Amino acid sequence: MSKKLYEKMNLYLANQEVAYIKLHNLHWYVKGRSFFTLHAKLEELYDQTAEIIDAVAERLLAVGQAPVANMKEALSLATIKELADKPISSEETVQGLIADVEYWIRDTKEIVELADAAGDGVTADQFNDYLGEYQKLLWMLKSYIA
Repeated sequence: MSKKLYEKMNLYLANQEVAYIKLHNLHWYVKGRSFFTLHAKLEELYDQTAEIIDAVAERLLAVGQAPVANMKEALSLATIKELADKPISSEETVQGLIADVEYWIRDTKEIVELADAAGDGVTADQFNDYLGEYQKLLWMLKSYIA
């Protein structure tokens, strides 16, 4: 595995760890007419994020690398920002989710490219699966606000 790929995967992991907390924040603080729908969807998304965190960390371990596993380091590495503990409208929630998912699509594609370049088909396949899920989610979120 290339050093650049390992570093990018650890950054991805750190961002997923921050996103996990961010999704909980939205789950607890979302307000508006779409509360029930978004509350349930956000729970689904943070559960999915927990699975990604575990799978990425385990992939790093499987190739002899050390995954970031504490919030202090995750926050120092992460480019995803936390949210304040305050109410957020349904509309702002969905717009924020769209922006985040667009970020995840770009970031995931970059890891697939790095993995392909490093000859690591297993990692490329893993992240291609994430890419498909993020593309589907983006379509659904955009359809939800259309």
